Amino acid sequence: MNSLFHPDLFSFTNHFGGPRFNKSMLKTRIEMMNKANSPWKSIGKYFAFVGMLWLCAAFTKPYREEVAATVIAKVPELKSILESANPVKTDSSRTEQALKYSPISKTKYVIYKGDKLYWIITPKVTLKDLAAIQQEFKKVGGVFFVKQMKYDPLGFYLTEISIQTSYLKRGGGCATDDLKEIDKPIAAFGGWIDTQKANCGISDNSHDSVFAAIAEQDKKAVEKWINDHAPGYNKAKKEEKSREEDALLYDVRRQFYKNPLKAANGFTKLGQEALQYIYETGARNRIYFAEEGALRVENFYNTAHFLIDNQLSTLQQAEQLKFDNIKTIACAVVYTDSTRQSAQRTVAIITHNYRP
Repeated sequence: MNSLFHPDLFSFTNHFGGPRFNKSMLKTRIEMMNKANSPWKSIGKYFAFVGMLWLCAAFTKPYREEVAATVIAKVPELKSILESANPVKTDSSRTEQALKYSPISKTKYVIYKGDKLYWIITPKVTLKDLAAIQQEFKKVGGVFFVKQMKYDPLGFYLTEISIQTSYLKRGGGCATDDLKEIDKPIAAFGGWIDTQKANCGISDNSHDSVFAAIAEQDKKAVEKWINDHAPGYNKAKKEEKSREEDALLYDVRRQFYKNPLKAANGFTKLGQEALQYIYETGARNRIYFAEEGALRVENFYNTAHFLIDNQLSTLQQAEQLKFDNIKTIACAVVYTDSTRQSAQRTVAIITHNYRP
């Protein structure tokens, strides 16, 4: 009987062979039962709840947005998830245009406004500037082509340049050509490409007014440079080596200009600046340069008459020359009959090895 009044002597035996129960195990279980639920369990319930609401509201966008706002107000943790599931739609065409066309030009001589690209050439543009303009044209699918160019004897400003641009999108097209001042600083001129209307143009006053300050600034810079370098400039002009080149190219030029059937823009002289531009940018102007600077001639000049340092030569001999060997190239084309169906072309090359 004494044992009945001493509970601490009781022991409950599991007749199934399991361990005995004791106070510490019961206490642990009771603590687990009374433990507060994790807030993430509530979030999990919201996920299930939101999923059902989203299914019901799949075709009712206004209601779906209202539900999302309500859920986010109650559970802020779900904001990023709900917003990613319902992204803000944008105009896909505008997005594609923004990706394709750079709204910010990498050169001050090109700007973008809406569907238009505006550009300008001043006497102070460099080969690097011209290459940058060419890259901006490529962004919109246009072509910027320097046909020929020449700097002053000291290489500070442009005295001659011929530009051609084109845009051939959506069946539209345009081509412009303009030759500027010779033997003095060129006047600023410019043009545009309209990507919406698929046209382009060049004119003395067609460039955007935003370029007015740039044109005036470059003009003053050239005038100041000429005043500051007058003695050296005049000496360099007198010693200009192109006089020797003019003597070599005299016959080619004379034959071209005396022919009544000469081709429009059929005489081009490519000096050091033009050749450097073609070489560095990969441009083509009757000639171009392959790997390692090897000279190459466009196919329609393959049958031309070739002169190297005023000596009759062949296409194969011309294409053995490299950029570093070449000083000047002149290309001429004249028609050989009144129907203008056939033409005679000439390529005259002057190398750095030539000695008069």
